Amino acid sequence: MPHMIVHYSANLTALDPLELLKDLNTVLLKTELFSVNDIKSRVFKDEVFLIGLEDHQEAYVHLKLYILSGRTQVQKQAAGEALLRLLEQKDYLKNEAEYSIQLCVEVIDMPKENYFKATI
Repeated sequence: MPHMIVHYSANLTALDPLELLKDLNTVLLKTELFSVNDIKSRVFKDEVFLIGLEDHQEAYVHLKLYILSGRTQVQKQAAGEALLRLLEQKDYLKNEAEYSIQLCVEVIDMPKENYFKATI
């Protein structure tokens, strides 16, 4: 734990998904809330998407960070803000069409009593 799931719109053609995950994992480690081998991250490119109903084109990156319950609100906020700052600073999120890019980060508590894990 944590689990990080990233979705991004396919019109972000310059985005390197593996580079993004490495950068995000690095930010999580710097929070000192998680151990390196506990972070499980994946990324999905959304080929079919619609933002609103308008003809103008936009793009997005939506990140969900699932963590076990027990962290303080201050810790969750710090992690979420650190991830958002990273997204805001990275040049690889700029696209050649200069679309507006919506960046979203959710930090979601998972009750410890409802999370089950085994290593085989």
